[in-house]
Amino acid sequence: MAHPEHALPLPVRHLPLVWCALLLLTLLSYYGLNRFPERIFVLLVLAAMWLKGQLLVEHFMGLRQARWFWRALMALYVSGVTVAIGLAFLLD
Repeated sequence: MAHPEHALPLPVRHLPLVWCALLLLTLLSYYGLNRFPERIFVLLVLAAMWLKGQLLVEHFMGLRQARWFWRALMALYVSGVTVAIGLAFLLD
């Protein structure tokens, strides 16, 4: 009797795609380094940073199926760090 092939659960199967998205966002940030005015570039990098943070929290930290409280708490953390870095840039 043949054993059925064990498929990876959905949260694990899509991790390579999420990893590729993270890598693409990093490469696009580097690509735009000298191609945009400084303020626009910083806004684009901050947006990419926020998106990457959310992807990391939801997929690699495993909070995609967590209770809403933990997801909201981590979303606030990622947003807070992004805003703090943006303010540090603006105040410089």
